[in-house]
Amino acid sequence: MSKNTLPSPERIQAIADEIHLHKFGGSSLADAYCYRRVARIVTEHAGVSDLVVVSAAGDTTNRIIAIAEARESQPEYAGTLFASLKRYQQGLIEELLSGRLLEQVLSQSEQDFERWQRWLIGDEVIERAELCAYGELWSARLLAALLQKQGTRADYIDARTFLSADDAAEPVIAVSPSRERLLTRLGPYPGTRFIVTGFICAENKTGRTLLLGRNGSDYSATLIGSLIDSRQVTIWKDVAGVYSADPRKVERVVSLPTLDWSEAEELARLGSPVLHPRTFQPVNRERMIISVRSSLKVENQQTRIGQYDYTEAQGKVLTSLSDVALFSIAVKHTDVIERFEGTQLEPLVSWIEEDTGEKYYAFHQNHLDFVRGWLAKQDAEHAVHEVSGYSMVALVGARIQESKQFAVLRREVGEQQLRRFLVSGNKTSAVAILGQKLDNGLLSRLHSQLFNFRRSVGILVLGRGNIGSEWIELFRQQRERLTENVDVRILGIANSSRLWLDYSGADLQDWSENFSRLARPYVLTELLRELPNAPVDELILLDLSDSAAIARLYPSFFATGMHIISANKRAGSAEESLYREIRTIQHECKREWLYNTTVGAGLPLNYAINDLMRSGDRIRSISGIFSGTMSWLFENFDGEVKFSDLVRQARAEGFTEPDPREDLSCHDIVRKLLIVARDIGATLDWDDVEIHGLVPENLRDVSLDEFMSRLHELDQPMQKLWFEAQQDRKVPRLMASFSVEEGRSHARVGIEYISVEDMLTNLIPGENIFVIYSDWYKDMPLVISGPGAGRKVTAGGVQSDLHQLLARLAIQPAI
Repeated sequence: MSKNTLPSPERIQAIADEIHLHKFGGSSLADAYCYRRVARIVTEHAGVSDLVVVSAAGDTTNRIIAIAEARESQPEYAGTLFASLKRYQQGLIEELLSGRLLEQVLSQSEQDFERWQRWLIGDEVIERAELCAYGELWSARLLAALLQKQGTRADYIDARTFLSADDAAEPVIAVSPSRERLLTRLGPYPGTRFIVTGFICAENKTGRTLLLGRNGSDYSATLIGSLIDSRQVTIWKDVAGVYSADPRKVERVVSLPTLDWSEAEELARLGSPVLHPRTFQPVNRERMIISVRSSLKVENQQTRIGQYDYTEAQGKVLTSLSDVALFSIAVKHTDVIERFEGTQLEPLVSWIEEDTGEKYYAFHQNHLDFVRGWLAKQDAEHAVHEVSGYSMVALVGARIQESKQFAVLRREVGEQQLRRFLVSGNKTSAVAILGQKLDNGLLSRLHSQLFNFRRSVGILVLGRGNIGSEWIELFRQQRERLTENVDVRILGIANSSRLWLDYSGADLQDWSENFSRLARPYVLTELLRELPNAPVDELILLDLSDSAAIARLYPSFFATGMHIISANKRAGSAEESLYREIRTIQHECKREWLYNTTVGAGLPLNYAINDLMRSGDRIRSISGIFSGTMSWLFENFDGEVKFSDLVRQARAEGFTEPDPREDLSCHDIVRKLLIVARDIGATLDWDDVEIHGLVPENLRDVSLDEFMSRLHELDQPMQKLWFEAQQDRKVPRLMASFSVEEGRSHARVGIEYISVEDMLTNLIPGENIFVIYSDWYKDMPLVISGPGAGRKVTAGGVQSDLHQLLARLAIQPAI
């Protein structure tokens, strides 16, 4: 691909699907330490081709403006400010870079400041907008060089080389040519992190610099994201997303995991310090997500803003403004009202008071200069009157009048000096205009009345195979219900070698793609040392693997403070010494361990056994068909179909373990038998179980590929079993049994011949059946049967365990 041609349609689609945007403001780049922190975030939390939009470092833009203003009337002072800015910028370069990169970037800096020097003495013309653009240019150039020094493929892009616009109060972007130039720049460089200047663009005809205005860098990020049709823009700030109230004014606020577009835009319109309305203008709401995240504490939760299928009626944010002015116009002055409402500035709220015949407009103090300037030019009749000393309190959330908090807010503000209480036109906020100054005590009382604080639960998923993938999809579908009363989030997803860790909660919309982009190599023992720092009240490990190594770490997981939900049979069926250690540490640390899916997939066997024992019953024996895989095989085995063909089919359909010998050797069934026996208090180990497997000795230790190629060697002995059983009108079934008599245990796993009339021989293929005899069920057994294999039922069983665990932790979500 030529570096000056538009990429292919396939490459353009790949750019849209693979590249995310990240934006860092000036406070995130205030000094050398901040630069290093941002570089670490970029390498650890951004994809290898992601774009990074940066603002000028620290207060650079304010310094530039001060120099420009001082140059006209105080040239000596301007020189002093210039020298200070140069020391600051070059100090960053010298502290962060070394060698060739230091020489290169320092040389570029010297050239820039030589031009500034000529401008200071009048030998060079530089417009104000171009002066301001240097701040962003210096940031992008330095961050790209720092990443290169650390071994990352990186470069910087001056946005003026692709982003063009027509000059106006707010520059009007030329979308098509800007998009083509950007794609042409990105196309040849997959795997390179480009650092892009925010806040600036070029005028279409002249190429001179234009500024994108207040919050221009946030707007730049979403604008550039929209040009490439990106799926996500992450805005890194010094706060962990959007809170339920301003944390500088209110205690015990919580960070919100999600906001709908309408909620976020309403919050921005009402003066949120975190969000600005223009940020949302270019966004494709059906595709893009905006994430607001903390660069100071990456592990904290983030707020994702996007389009959600269903948003419940709920107040989410209590926002406030301390200084609000009211402007009133008599309704009879229709021409003044029309001109006033024709300005670009939208009031917080407006209303008509019938008894006075006045229409009122409420504006925040940040907009007063604009309004007063307009009045000085337009209101010759002095029809508009201003009254100061008001404040605003608002509750933002979808379908706000239907929410539980609406009546609470109305009641509470009614006890204050309420001037007006209104609902916004889009039904997304309830706004109270108060004739008083706000104090933080009032806001804290309102916040505590409006919000019940939810506990937070973080989940680490180990295993993203068949069951893990199915469960993640199930969790994603049921997340709204699970998180109604508790903040439940997946902190990490891992396979045997790579981990995607995100303490703010993994984005599950395209989780498999995100895992491929963001997962990194990890060491589980090192992760154990880090997990206690996770910003959640409770930690849950979902062990959806089949790993003995993970099972051996269960004592460490419990000691770390984690609860465990396990579909992995290795811990419950471990050698007796390890099993006792696991149980001892679990009880000492007062952690929960749920593992119902280890026996019977989603069947409630474990719950039934525990209920009987807690109620005072004594279980005498448990027998049946413990394996859904073996049930499927033997229910389909009729003496005519080759047994080897059935094994191949079962493996292809996901019924068997990856190595079918785990099932055919009966090892998987023995594990289940040990788990059940230990649940009723028996001391049982592998040597205590009489095992009659189906794998001949000469096939036990060969490779999996060789075993599968020699699978036909099972056909003759299995055919023999079938005909022997048929002579007595019976059929073979692979049974497991366990009994306790006079304190002694007996356990067996193997083929038994069962009458064709017995319920054990008339199951649905894949069905498990457990026959339980106890003191209470000694004449007629308790029978539990149902599907015993399959990813969907197992994932459902894991979800059931999660609901059970949340209930035990006294944070049960509504079901």
